[in-house]
Amino acid sequence: MKNIFLATTVLCITLTFPSCIHNYEPVIASISATPNPVNPGGIVTLTCSASDDDDSSILKSESLSYDWYAAVGEIISEESDNNATWTAPQEPGRYSISCSVSDESDGLDIATIEIVVE
Repeated sequence: MKNIFLATTVLCITLTFPSCIHNYEPVIASISATPNPVNPGGIVTLTCSASDDDDSSILKSESLSYDWYAAVGEIISEESDNNATWTAPQEPGRYSISCSVSDESDGLDIATIEIVVE
């Protein structure tokens, strides 16, 4: 009888609270670059604005991690936060900078901004 009660209780809890453990992906709202355009060798300040809509879940206290990527030029992000600086190359052109935002449950979003060096 105990086993039937335990199985029924577990089933009821599972059916009643499935959304408590649902992880929502982080969402990048925007990436800003100042200045854009930039002079060759200039420094650009980057900011990534993101959120994680886990408010209705037990995962609502998850922190977000930010990783920045640039194929050309030097990018520095001191604390894996939403801010970074990019040193533009000496050659004029259009360059892409990407930011990936992840949460503690492996949710991920990636966005890219184009910066003009002139």
